[in-house]
Amino acid sequence: MWKITNFSAAQAIQLYACDGNPITDYSRGNETPLTRIVIAPLGYLDVAYHQLFEGGPMNSIIAFNYQSLLCDSGLEVSISVDSSGTWTVEIAGQTYSGALNPMPVLAGETITAFQEMMELKIVPYQDPPPPTVPKTNAQLQALADEYFPGNPYGFDLAMSLYDWTSCSFIRQDLFHQLQYTGVPGCPLDLNTMAGVIFGCNYPGYTHVDANFMNQFMMKPASSEEDVYNQLCGVHEQVKPLAIAEMKVYENAVLSLQPPTVAEYPKLYRGAMSMSGGYDTGDFAPSMFEFPGNAGPTTEPHYQAFDEALNGTLKPGAIITTKGPWSFSNDKAGAEVWQNGILITLLPPSGATVWPGCADITKFSINPTTFEIDMPPPTRYRIEGYEWITIKDKPVCHFTMTLLGYCVEPM
Repeated sequence: MWKITNFSAAQAIQLYACDGNPITDYSRGNETPLTRIVIAPLGYLDVAYHQLFEGGPMNSIIAFNYQSLLCDSGLEVSISVDSSGTWTVEIAGQTYSGALNPMPVLAGETITAFQEMMELKIVPYQDPPPPTVPKTNAQLQALADEYFPGNPYGFDLAMSLYDWTSCSFIRQDLFHQLQYTGVPGCPLDLNTMAGVIFGCNYPGYTHVDANFMNQFMMKPASSEEDVYNQLCGVHEQVKPLAIAEMKVYENAVLSLQPPTVAEYPKLYRGAMSMSGGYDTGDFAPSMFEFPGNAGPTTEPHYQAFDEALNGTLKPGAIITTKGPWSFSNDKAGAEVWQNGILITLLPPSGATVWPGCADITKFSINPTTFEIDMPPPTRYRIEGYEWITIKDKPVCHFTMTLLGYCVEPM
């Protein structure tokens, strides 16, 4: 067993362990071989632990970002992190140090790609119809100055949050959820993507609307085949741009203060928020744990929901999202968007804040819609589910516990 007795990181805006347990004064053992501690926006620290027993004294191997130590069991550890992202560990009278693993890096190609999206006018979403309330660049800069003071990419962070709250969320979801993440290069399921885009039927947001299709660098389409053919021509350009925007968005969320559990004891999500082309069989493929991520890429990114309930989505399972999830503090509001799946979210036991997320309502193009966002990859533990009825239709109501954004899938 091992335990952190003290953890100091004065520059951290968000600080939590991705197993859902307290960082300090909590004993961890072989049942938790890897503990990831996020110190946002500085980076994260991985602690790996394994007990050894070969007929003699019980020993342990503990590793901090892959620096391994052989120690007695019953370890007590003190950790500090300075403003440069350097960690220092005191253990068994010895001191060790190293650099945190980084958050998604913005400087260089990521921020350049995101700014290219603005130059191409696919960010922000162009001319969104009412009842949205578009923000000007000056308003976004004011938000950047307030929430990201001194950050050279403050405007970009604000823009990424604002753009996510528009219909651009469909592009961002599709270009992440439909990746075969277990196949080199993470190819996309373009057939499913074309079907979702063609089937989308929000008023003012369909395959015949120029601004809706513009977010994909496409033109209004006459058929699903037309959507597919256009996707084949643009997806290799759009995909790295969408990935870059997601990295900016992740940094933005983790640079904001987390919501408190006292203010929001539970959160709620209508889990299938896209209309038209999505159904409950598309839910499990939006997780890194979905077996079909390994291909074959000739098979659609789909898993029958009853099958997923006995595997990826079974009670006790930990899932890791490939795209963002937005939550409400209003269960009735979440029910409007459920389309067959509703989630009630619990905070980690004993937590005073919701880890790895932020209230982004002030950045929203829909200012009257409350929104707390969890960027990908975020981990959740499925506590259970029940079948309920909403408007005479069956709905699977999950209860989950938030474990937090983990930077990279674990």
